[in-house]
Amino acid sequence: MRDIYHNTGDTILLEPQDLAHTNTLSAIIDTVGFAGVDLKVIVSALTGVDGSNYLTIVAQESATTATGAFTTVAAGDLLGAFTVINSTSKDSLEQKVGYIGNKRYVRISLVYTGTTISAGVVGVIATVDSASTAPVTAPAITATT
Repeated sequence: MRDIYHNTGDTILLEPQDLAHTNTLSAIIDTVGFAGVDLKVIVSALTGVDGSNYLTIVAQESATTATGAFTTVAAGDLLGAFTVINSTSKDSLEQKVGYIGNKRYVRISLVYTGTTISAGVVGVIATVDSASTAPVTAPAITATT
């Protein structure tokens, strides 16, 4: 079938929550069996965000689920880019990138700089598509080991 409903699957990598300035790693998505993965980060209004107090969203990849094995995804392996959230005009939004790299495992790292961001709900969703078998069943997530 040639429709989005049957050819994509969503998986929550980080349930929306108030991280209150806490660096956080999302769960891991296993990309095996899928030709494409979109990573979406949903950010509510951040309290205290400015040029010195900001949130950086980083896509990471690895061949294993070991914490120390993950590295930042090269710009050439992403469609689009995450932008630093360093003003109130950049929060209350969804940022999305497409992962086209060749590593099996992908996750999101949320890195806070400064100390005054006191509130702000953040969530992460992965959408897989072009599965090797249909209909698409979104893969289970894995915790970092």
